[in-house]
Amino acid sequence: MKKYILILLLVAVSCTAQSQQPILRTLSFQESFNEDYFLKHGDYIKDTQNQLNPYIGTWKYEGNGMTLILKLQKVLMFYNDSGKFYYDAILSTYKFVKDGVVLADNLNAPVITTFHNISDDVGKKYGTFSLSENMQNLDGSLTDIPLNILASSYIYPINPSSTGSFNQIKIEYNGINAIRGNPKSFYVGKPTFILPNRVVLIRQ
Repeated sequence: MKKYILILLLVAVSCTAQSQQPILRTLSFQESFNEDYFLKHGDYIKDTQNQLNPYIGTWKYEGNGMTLILKLQKVLMFYNDSGKFYYDAILSTYKFVKDGVVLADNLNAPVITTFHNISDDVGKKYGTFSLSENMQNLDGSLTDIPLNILASSYIYPINPSSTGSFNQIKIEYNGINAIRGNPKSFYVGKPTFILPNRVVLIRQ
């Protein structure tokens, strides 16, 4: 899984490539974690046990003068243009309001299945996530649109039930693994992220 999670950031900022690779082999998430399976062009990593499904929905955080509404949708066969393979993914969009001002609203952007031939301005509307190697949370990337920062991001379920369902998640952005899209001078005096970080969102 690390083999393709590590290039999610690169895919999100690399939107030009050749035509899509045909599917040549299908792997489960569990098989993709196995080092005996080396990812190849044309692989399809499939959510055979529907482990992504509990994350699907709309989630909301309110606090400190901020509101973050996060929509998570499952996309089958999302194409990783850099690695030339497919995987079942969680696609994220959001609306962010700070002190009564809407700073970003891509909540209802149309679903995409690849970043191929998508402009940077359109691509930054979407975050992409997949199951982490420990199969306990989601790993991926998401753009802090007001600051134009693409960051490695993680979504953790809170108190999942024995059946794997949950009604709260925690989101976390990694400032170390981040790509800043504006000149350095733009970030002087600004926080690492404007989006609320390490906060709990409630299922709506």
